Amino acid sequence: MNIFDFFDAAESEPGVLAARAPRRPQPEFDLLLIPRVPDWKQDSRVLAALNHVQREPWAAEVRVARNFVRLRLDDRWIDSAGAALESGHDDDTDLGDLAAGQSFALQFWDANATKALHAGHLRNLAIGNGLAAGLMQAGANVERRSLINDAGRAMGEAMAGMLRFRAGRGGHPPLKSDHLVGRCYADYVATNAQSGEGADSMARELTVHRDKADELVGQMLRGDPQAAALRRSTCELVLSGQRQTLRRLGITFDRIFFEFDYLSAAARLTERGLREGTLTYRNDGTVVYGTRRRDYAELPIARSDGLPTEHMRFIAYWMTEAATLRRVRSVQVAGVEWATPTICRRQLMETWSRPGATAVHPLAGVFHGLVSIDGSALGSSKGSAPLIDDLLTWLDTQIDEDWQGGMLRRTHPAPDRIAAQTALAYFLSQPSTPPLDFDPTRLLNHTESLGWALSLAQARAAQGDAGSNADELDYRYAVVQSQLHRRHLRLLVQRLEVVSLARHLLRLAHWYLERNRSDRVSRVVRSVLDRGARGLGLMQAPAVS
Repeated sequence: MNIFDFFDAAESEPGVLAARAPRRPQPEFDLLLIPRVPDWKQDSRVLAALNHVQREPWAAEVRVARNFVRLRLDDRWIDSAGAALESGHDDDTDLGDLAAGQSFALQFWDANATKALHAGHLRNLAIGNGLAAGLMQAGANVERRSLINDAGRAMGEAMAGMLRFRAGRGGHPPLKSDHLVGRCYADYVATNAQSGEGADSMARELTVHRDKADELVGQMLRGDPQAAALRRSTCELVLSGQRQTLRRLGITFDRIFFEFDYLSAAARLTERGLREGTLTYRNDGTVVYGTRRRDYAELPIARSDGLPTEHMRFIAYWMTEAATLRRVRSVQVAGVEWATPTICRRQLMETWSRPGATAVHPLAGVFHGLVSIDGSALGSSKGSAPLIDDLLTWLDTQIDEDWQGGMLRRTHPAPDRIAAQTALAYFLSQPSTPPLDFDPTRLLNHTESLGWALSLAQARAAQGDAGSNADELDYRYAVVQSQLHRRHLRLLVQRLEVVSLARHLLRLAHWYLERNRSDRVSRVVRSVLDRGARGLGLMQAPAVS
């Protein structure tokens, strides 16, 4: 029995009482009940609800105060719930009803096959991975998907960079494969005037440059075997390196798609749009879709030489895959700069969808703000953004050099995951929409870093505090906090957001780290923190027998 389920179910009616857990242990009560109607002391519905609560076996005392009601839970219920948490036999099966029967296709990563993953990608990976883990903990069937950008102008730049700069980029020891391609790509953009250094990849993609990169793209589109082989080898080098990075982060994907495989579909849709008048030519030969929006008047579809833009490749992918997504809720995780273009893409797809046909995907979008360092946005071709590999290595070094590092490595439930947990969790407790200026040193400040606070608390809880006496108030508080996980997980399912659950864990970790706690409290807190870490994709879920 989850205490908050009792009140949350009543609230959906809507109910007359809302349950709130205090931020600090309170000697006289465990929960506050907030009446949701005026003049509640004379309201028959509130009085009936309070009588109902008083009759519950988990309720010991209901005391009416001036503006709220104090509820003290039954000692036997606290002991029973606490004992279950202390046992450590927690497989999350009691949460599986929250999203049972629901299926999700969760799309994130969506990497360019041109470079290594940098710190700007961490926000997308953290949110996507956290959502997937939370939905799965809640009982949903989740397929983690990614669409690899291997068919646009940037791919041609990476291929041209490999031809021109690879020989001088071998190094001793040799560079990791995705780092090698990324440096060749950045070198090509920086040294080739026609590439438009400083412009983003979409702006560069719209212009026909008539350089080596465009030559290779044209050959690739025409099926030239040498260009096709170069595209495959470049893509394989990048993805091999990126997969190593994802393994360090503990992130996996169920299905990987490639934009190159949808170029024929993109060409057919472009021809259809031009034939039907949905699409038009600009004076420079670019094919566009007129959105009739003031903030985004045109959606570029294809360059004058026929190369489909990233917008069109996105549309071709989703329209092709729509038939496989019946009764599946598709969710796209992307930067907020793609929010308006995604609306326009869906608008165009809707014009091509027959009434009663398959739904237009993605059905939902989760958008996050750009990541910057010292106010400078992390761009795909700048070559100066901190790489995730380097960040994880730096974190491991800092952890091992810190005086607490030895204790962390000895007592943390997953010592090899501390750096990844620290890097990913930082983005989960931040509001997702605003831009975020990222300072790596903040990752090791437990007051603002969920991952670091969580690691410290998990390690201390695993170590325990032998010989200390149990603190009844702390114990009661920790047990009540355990009940909140289900409420926050329900919000994750309903809202497709991770910040509520992440901040709950951050508050609990901060409270636990304030001073030494008893062994019993430590065992309860460890169970709660481990469950929360699993729900946010920071720890592997236990196998279900």
